[in-house]
Amino acid sequence: MSGETLAPQPRAAGAAARPEVWGVLNVTPDSFSDGGRYLALDAALAQGRALVDAGASVIDVGGESTRPGAEPVAPEVERERVLPVVAVLAAEGIRVSIDTMNAETAAAAVEAGAAIVNDVSGGLADHAMLATVAHLPCDYVVMHWRGPSAVWDEVSDYAWAPRDVADELRARLAAAQEAGIAADRLWVDPGLGFAKRAEHNWQLLAHPDELRALGARVLVGASRKRFLGALLPEGTPVEERDLLTAVLSALVADWVDALRVHDVAASARALAVQRSLAAAGPAAAPVPVALEGAYTAAAPASSALHAGDRITLTGLRAFAHHGVFDHERRDGQQFIIDVVAHLDLRGAAANDELAATVHYGELAEQVVAAVETDPVDLIETVAERVAAVVLQHGAVWQTTVTVHKPQAPITVPFADVSVTIVRGRA
Repeated sequence: MSGETLAPQPRAAGAAARPEVWGVLNVTPDSFSDGGRYLALDAALAQGRALVDAGASVIDVGGESTRPGAEPVAPEVERERVLPVVAVLAAEGIRVSIDTMNAETAAAAVEAGAAIVNDVSGGLADHAMLATVAHLPCDYVVMHWRGPSAVWDEVSDYAWAPRDVADELRARLAAAQEAGIAADRLWVDPGLGFAKRAEHNWQLLAHPDELRALGARVLVGASRKRFLGALLPEGTPVEERDLLTAVLSALVADWVDALRVHDVAASARALAVQRSLAAAGPAAAPVPVALEGAYTAAAPASSALHAGDRITLTGLRAFAHHGVFDHERRDGQQFIIDVVAHLDLRGAAANDELAATVHYGELAEQVVAAVETDPVDLIETVAERVAAVVLQHGAVWQTTVTVHKPQAPITVPFADVSVTIVRGRA
């Protein structure tokens, strides 16, 4: 071949079936599960490649441990750890995420080839992060965060974790978009284990609709977390949590877009079982709706394999005169409505045909009109009215409706009041 050299072929990442599996690669000496194992460059690269071979579609590289009690790492040290790994893996065609709270590290990693910035602080640890990411060609993961581990005991109280977490994430998504990050670049992560007790983690996993209603793709990282370890005998090695992680991966596969795990092979195999079972028949694919006190509708048999298909409208604004007080009826106030319409979108996608789906512009107008008519006392009534409008569209078999009343007459400081209902066809 007369001295000609062949260009290295890109290393194919794992299949991007939904949900994706993101492999954790900790380039740190003190991570809770594998600290120091992949600190050397050769070891890190070998592990990243092995995770891809096992089925990972993204390698999430982190240079600072976020475990409780971990010492902060100087940004320069963090970059020394992660940038060589990011650069080599990205050059091999592997999709890389940089797990960092530091804006300068994020920018340097994206320049080195990272496609995603995974920020466990959601832009709160480094106030330059959102503006920095706005100018980077990458996706951005906004995790729910209430501060570093030193304050978790003080800030781990929730009225209802799914709603509280979703509301706080909604504010961070708004901040990200105001900074210039397009909505289609955003992900959310409920932050399992971060300022959350075990019951909060389980609530978030069992009641996903608040999270899904945000409209962003959802990343879940339960892998090897302490709340899973609590199900095992005391003293069990942390790697023994991988089986529990894999089981959980299969259980939440219907509503998450990506799973961040240490043992990619175990979760990939569990997902293969879940997909095979779902493909066998409608009974194997129930819709994961579990809102407290909510009506639950089963997916129609023809849509069972596509029960996660949905159209989401968030932040619809209407001015109306609902309320129990005379001044509310007289002066009116703003209401904000989020709507999720569940329907089978296969026909619309296959034929590129509007008639096979719902015209979301018309739906938005109908929802606002329903809210702005006929004053009533309760936003519960408003939510029922909106749900009825959504279900008038024949393709929709279930809807989740949240009505927010941010100007409610409450005498203590508050951010929002909302009611969420789930309604479906009989």
